[in-house]
This record gives sequence, structure tokens and C-alpha cells, in this order.
Amino acid sequence: MFYCTSCKRIVKDGGVCEFCSNVDLRELKLDAPVNVLGTKLKGRVLKITDDKVRLLIRDDANNKFIKEYSYKELKKVL
Repeated sequence: MFYCTSCKRIVKDGGVCEFCSNVDLRELKLDAPVNVLGTKLKGRVLKITDDKVRLLIRDDANNKFIKEYSYKELKKVL
């Protein structure tokens, strides 16, 4: 998986961003911080599978839990 450097969205294949058509993509690495679109949840990449990304998320009480999201629901955090 890769992320676009201009819009920070996660894309599955390298080449061209499917959201903004930018060609400058970088590889999404494990333990990278990401944001779940439409929520205030932020987490770190724990595992990457075909279309799913497993995140380690901490809540306000510092409790850790693991959730799985589609790559289209995620955005890279700087």
C-alpha cells in the first residue's frame, strides 16, 4: 500500500493516486500514524493485508484496541 504526498489518502497500487491523480506516492510502512476519515479516531498501522489495514487505536483513557478498516477509509497523518 502507498499514500499520496499531496492529499495523504491511502491507495492500494503504486502509480497514480485514484483521488487527486498525483503521481508522487510513498510506501505506507508499519507503525505509521493514520486517521480514520469521518471520525476523530487516530491509530497506528499494525498489519497490512490485501484491501484491509489493521490499526492499533488508543482512546481517551489510554486503552488499546485493534480495529480493521478498508484502505479507502484512511488518511495519512503527518
